[in-house]
Amino acid sequence: MAIHHDPDIWGEDVNLFKPERFSEGIAKATNNNPTAFMPFGMGPHICAGFNFATNEAKITIAMILQRFTFSLSPGYVHSPFPFLAVRPEKGVQVIINAL
Repeated sequence: MAIHHDPDIWGEDVNLFKPERFSEGIAKATNNNPTAFMPFGMGPHICAGFNFATNEAKITIAMILQRFTFSLSPGYVHSPFPFLAVRPEKGVQVIINAL
């Protein structure tokens, strides 16, 4: 909560309702500190639908996995690429078949 009221991040008019401060993006509104804006962050003020949406996504994935089989394309070449986490440099070609 304190980060949303920090004048070093938001400016001296931090307590004024000014939606136009976001007209040029979050980085500009927060003096190039895009991690300062957490409207549905963690803690007691987390988004009310977060748990519902997470469970809905799990059920959807489970239903997809029950109805299809997945296998790597014969032309797939493994080429790991370090980003925030290791990921395939050119994506993953997958063959999807209905059961």
